[in-house]
Amino acid sequence: MAVLATVAAGAGMAVLIMAVVDRGPGADGHGPTSSGGPSRAALSAADCPVRPTSPPWAPPANKGDSAAFLGDITLPDCTRVRPGRTMTKVWRLKNAGAVPWKGYSLHRLDLPQRPDQCQTISDVPIRDTPPGETVDIPTDVTTPRNPGLCYVRFKMMDGAGRVAFPGGRPLNFQVIVG
Repeated sequence: MAVLATVAAGAGMAVLIMAVVDRGPGADGHGPTSSGGPSRAALSAADCPVRPTSPPWAPPANKGDSAAFLGDITLPDCTRVRPGRTMTKVWRLKNAGAVPWKGYSLHRLDLPQRPDQCQTISDVPIRDTPPGETVDIPTDVTTPRNPGLCYVRFKMMDGAGRVAFPGGRPLNFQVIVG
């Protein structure tokens, strides 16, 4: 990505004009995908942890809704795991808004799942969570048989099936298989 800048002066004022040019993947082979994350094809264990970028700002689907990520309870980023194993990933979130979470879930973004990816269910249910309370969200993860980096992303969906926080980063897990 290159940044071009031009300075124009006139009538005692300076105006800075900047243009950002996306020239595709950088020297490391990574470029953004349509979802704002890194290219899945180019990821390896050396890329862990993947640092996702935030999507463009957007309000929550439900006014007053808010979530706070409190931590990875199991399988922190870049945990080394064995191939062909099933384990449980658990995230802890807080309902930091004024909207009860009823019928909410985490929907996997990287679908369809390929054989070289970690396998999960597509929609992970979240137990009903009143405002101010925390919730642990578990899902089973089966690692592929071949070594590599599993980077899997989920977005929270509300009870009506809408993305609850379109302007929020996806919830993810990333483990090194090998």
